[in-house]
Amino acid sequence: MPILATMGLKKIYIAPAMTDGSMPAKGNQWLDLGDVYQDTCNLKDDSPEITEHKSETSSKVITLVGETPTNVELSLMDPDLELLARYFGGTIAGEKGKRTWIRPRKLEYKEWALWIQPEEGLFIGCANVRIIPTFEITYSSKGICLVPMTIKFQSNLQASEEMSDPTVA
Repeated sequence: MPILATMGLKKIYIAPAMTDGSMPAKGNQWLDLGDVYQDTCNLKDDSPEITEHKSETSSKVITLVGETPTNVELSLMDPDLELLARYFGGTIAGEKGKRTWIRPRKLEYKEWALWIQPEEGLFIGCANVRIIPTFEITYSSKGICLVPMTIKFQSNLQASEEMSDPTVA
């Protein structure tokens, strides 16, 4: 019997989130997130809020567990002006080769849908996420421009055995 293992990262796709909260259909609205710097992509749950109610007169305990926030943390590697404008907002001005991008001080509010394609195994997705980028540039002989990102899941995590490249309808 074959073993299903989910491992590696092949690509991350994003598309504008649907207003009804559903996952967008396959097609050309899905975009490549960009080059993810090696060994930086992690999907993890934060600890949920836990409330315990204990009886004074017996051993009765009631434990309530809140929502479990899920985030993806990664770094984009050496993004171009289009990717910077996509994630930070702002405007690109000028003609190709002589353009400038001006980053706004406050991030624009944008909601995205997401699919994470592994080298093998289950696709992980979410119909509504928020991408929060920051800059990290090391100006040295071994430095590079990275854009660390936290991708906050704002709806339910989905795992799919049958999902394939979402850009192919």
